[in-house]
Amino acid sequence: MSYYIIGLLLSLMSWACSDDVETGREEIPVETDGGYLFAHMTNANYGKLYYAASRDGVNWETLNKGRIINSAYIGHPDICQGHDGAFYMIAVNPLALWRSEDLVTWTSTPLDEMIFNRSNAQGFYTTYYWGAPKMFYDKDSGQYIISWHACNDPDKDDWDSMRTLYVLTKDFETYTEPQKLFNFTGTDENMAIIDAIIRKVNGVYYAILKDERDPAVAPETGKTVRIATSSNLTGPYTNPGAPVTPNDMMREAPIFIERPNHSGWFIYAESYAAKPYGYHLFQSTSMDGPWKELTFSGPNVKDGTDRPGARHGCIVKVNETVYQALLKAYKK
Repeated sequence: MSYYIIGLLLSLMSWACSDDVETGREEIPVETDGGYLFAHMTNANYGKLYYAASRDGVNWETLNKGRIINSAYIGHPDICQGHDGAFYMIAVNPLALWRSEDLVTWTSTPLDEMIFNRSNAQGFYTTYYWGAPKMFYDKDSGQYIISWHACNDPDKDDWDSMRTLYVLTKDFETYTEPQKLFNFTGTDENMAIIDAIIRKVNGVYYAILKDERDPAVAPETGKTVRIATSSNLTGPYTNPGAPVTPNDMMREAPIFIERPNHSGWFIYAESYAAKPYGYHLFQSTSMDGPWKELTFSGPNVKDGTDRPGARHGCIVKVNETVYQALLKAYKK
């Protein structure tokens, strides 16, 4: 009888494990015309630029043998494709606009610090890394929105008072005055927010952000990634919905991409306070969720640390010409 019970238990355990494995091995469509570029930093070289490439947004090949792509860049890369088809991102030290037509050769143009510092008059101060600027190009209005987080303390990062600010520009020469992007209500009215990215899907603007509140203050949502929506680029945005990421682990630095062949959506979010460190992947067939975690094969720079994978970054969809140029330049 004991052998029968043990055998039954082992069979049940095997069935449960195989179900989990099958979930993690879900068949993901593969792009045949282009692919994805993952631009990121690492724990050992915070703020530096690294690349990985993928055909499906799930299985990543580390490029340039895990070495820094461009030693002059320092920042939280958030690459957008602009009005002229070129790619743009912001560096923070020094503050500059970077531009490339192929994601291989970059040029930089200094940015005036007052673009961000004009928010001081409103009581919001940009400190470390200029609040990790993010950028999105809105084709409908022909405007770039640059967003970043700033706090009420001019001398240090006061995470409890972090809010998302933004400016608009059409030409990177003239900028609007900084404004606060979100005005949530109810229990989210005074939410601390960082790492907000703006993306557009089917005519709706989505703000994918980190609820920066301490879990002791917001037990259900603190330190999770959430989504707010709007019919306009600059809002008003709805209160964020339920967390995309479970509240059992602190996560930040969200990345959003469409699955290959228009088959759904991916959100990557980084675990920074507990193992397993690094990015975790969540997917859904609807922007309304539910979001389900999916195993993936991420970049690995093999730097000898306990966090050899990607940290704060972005993923950009590229055509076949750009994809092949990246492989030619960095797959050596």
